[in-house]
Amino acid sequence: MMKKPIAFIPGSYYVSLSTSGTYCELNCPYCMGKYLAGMDNVSNPEKLRKVMELHYARGARGFLISGGFNREGYIIISEEQLNVVKEFKRSHNDLIISIHAGLMPKKLLDKVWSVNVDFIDFEVPPSNRYLRYLKNLPGRDVSDYIEFIEYAIKYGKDFIVPHIVLHSRESTISDELDVVNKLSRFKLRLIVMLIEIWGTHDTGSSTFDIDRITTVLRYSKKFFKEVALGCMRPITFKIRHDELIVQEKLVDRIVNPRKDIIIRYNLPVIHACCSIKEEHFKLFPVEGYLG
Repeated sequence: MMKKPIAFIPGSYYVSLSTSGTYCELNCPYCMGKYLAGMDNVSNPEKLRKVMELHYARGARGFLISGGFNREGYIIISEEQLNVVKEFKRSHNDLIISIHAGLMPKKLLDKVWSVNVDFIDFEVPPSNRYLRYLKNLPGRDVSDYIEFIEYAIKYGKDFIVPHIVLHSRESTISDELDVVNKLSRFKLRLIVMLIEIWGTHDTGSSTFDIDRITTVLRYSKKFFKEVALGCMRPITFKIRHDELIVQEKLVDRIVNPRKDIIIRYNLPVIHACCSIKEEHFKLFPVEGYLG
């Protein structure tokens, strides 16, 4: 019998930090810096150190290192900021740190590994059209992201958690299934699915092709130990379709579901990022029975 999904609500226990403040060189049309503005600004090493110390003292046990991307498609971060991460991780052994790496050079990825980042949240585009028109990266190709994973898994299959944006206006269901197929050969523990947001007001399509989305979710469960529905999805999708996803157990993890769904289906709640390994659940507050 399939277990009910686990709800993940990061809140103040798993804090998102922006290494570039609100600055980003890509300015993707669905964001335009809006989501960066909702993160703590750690745009220099001293800010990063102080903010991590503050949140840790308040009970945070996880940090997502995020930020704007450069024109090459990876996070804007300095070696000095990475050294702060290394020092902080060394002095706190009950802490998880993840990073929105993007398509960073191998040398920088090696540095990220060396500072003891636990894992990379890594968006894999659903199509080349998506890269060109929605990520402002016309010079990149889906194959670049697959090759990045091929390199990254030398550090272990738990080091990278792929994220795919579904229901994009610049991809088809065939594109999305093809990307799942390409990722399946790596035999990674978890894949995170996101639903495209249109514009900067957290909205999605006026109607959702829910069959398209559920088809990809069901297909992904054939290849991955766990499938998650991540934090990026429109409010309109949550209102209309979160219950179906939970009711039919189409995912194993779901981020920030509606409170009424948590109550109605008696979902266990972990106050952390949905990408963490099961062995790290104990670092974060848990509500309900995990089974």
